[in-house]
Amino acid sequence: MLTTSSAYDHLRADIAELPIVDCHEHVTSRERTSDVFQFLLAAYLQSDVTSSLGDAGVARLLDTGRSVEERFAELEPAWRAVRFTGYGIGTRRALAKLFGTDELTLANVKAWQDRLPDYSDPQRFDAHVREARIEASVSDNWPSLSAIMDGSFKPLPWQHLAISLPQFHAITRRSDLEPFERAAGATVTSLGEYVELCRTIFLKWRECGAVCMKDQSAYSRRIGYSLPARADAERSFNTIVSDPRSAIAYESDGGALSDYLMHEFMRIAREMELPVQIHTGHMAGIRNDVAKANASGLRSLLEVHRDVRFDLFHANWPYLGDLLFLVKNYPNVAMDMCWAYAIDPLYAKETLKRAVLTVPATKIHGFGSDVGGMAPHLIWSYSEVARDVIAAALSELVEERVIPSSAAVELAGWWLHANPRRFFGLERKELYGGVS
Repeated sequence: MLTTSSAYDHLRADIAELPIVDCHEHVTSRERTSDVFQFLLAAYLQSDVTSSLGDAGVARLLDTGRSVEERFAELEPAWRAVRFTGYGIGTRRALAKLFGTDELTLANVKAWQDRLPDYSDPQRFDAHVREARIEASVSDNWPSLSAIMDGSFKPLPWQHLAISLPQFHAITRRSDLEPFERAAGATVTSLGEYVELCRTIFLKWRECGAVCMKDQSAYSRRIGYSLPARADAERSFNTIVSDPRSAIAYESDGGALSDYLMHEFMRIAREMELPVQIHTGHMAGIRNDVAKANASGLRSLLEVHRDVRFDLFHANWPYLGDLLFLVKNYPNVAMDMCWAYAIDPLYAKETLKRAVLTVPATKIHGFGSDVGGMAPHLIWSYSEVARDVIAAALSELVEERVIPSSAAVELAGWWLHANPRRFFGLERKELYGGVS
């Protein structure tokens, strides 16, 4: 339990009944995992184990050519070291649900190997989504552009797509344009033609069910976007178009071409009336430079594009104050708690408590699993952790007499369902009918 508040148990029971709009996930398909060690390290626990054992140690754990006994002997001490992290909590909760125990013993690991769920079975996979009471999810699942262009791409029943932007503005050479040209059946000869080609692709993506754009450039560059002159961007673009052997630098701040295109895409988002999700804060994996991902770098972008609605991810961990400042000060900015409960449950609780006192409650999006296709059990378990954290935060505010008990469930309902449903325009769409 994340609180000793006397109001927790009753509130947690009420929050258990609320439906969820999952604001961010990566399920590309329903997939089967055949190795128990890969299953145990699925999604994000592998990052914590890598932090404990190093890359070579994790490679040894995932080496199916080694015996279960050898691999278990190396996993067990690392498991004890990471079992209480946010990733560990989510994993243990899922194991207890699937197998009746989360105790890591050699006998249990061998038994789990024989009982691994077959998630290529739609009913087995979807059962976790239903039990999590997820009515819809915003999914960044990188579909085939040719399938987008010919309209054949079909998301899973609960999914509503996000248009993934980085590939379109992180261009450094002529060959980077070719996948988009092939998909659209067009040849680009100028910067203006390229922007129009991107617009065409984005419009087709929306026809396939996209409800927003999404940018995760924080993995490769600082998320601060200058407002360069078109001539500067055009000069770089012309360099790579006129000589396919040439390449321009993609600096730590992206560069004039990337920045220019990002602003053009924000204008397209405005035209299409689509909100924009932006990865801020912590990144998957290890050895990342989190400073370049602080949402504070977005101030200029948010200021310029006042008619575009922005959804800032991951509670900007660990830069809480910067996130609250942006959400409080910019009417077009919302905060998204996706992945935050897995990264740091106590930070998530503190974020929600402080957000109640600093920002309009209609600007908080309460959950995103951020999970891919081999681990639907973690979609469920992280949704349970999210309900725990939300109940803990609100029950403490009730006990501290900051909010009345009558407001707590209302706020939780806004965060988990009403706010994201409105923000992503899901009132106009049929939601997943499998929720009981």
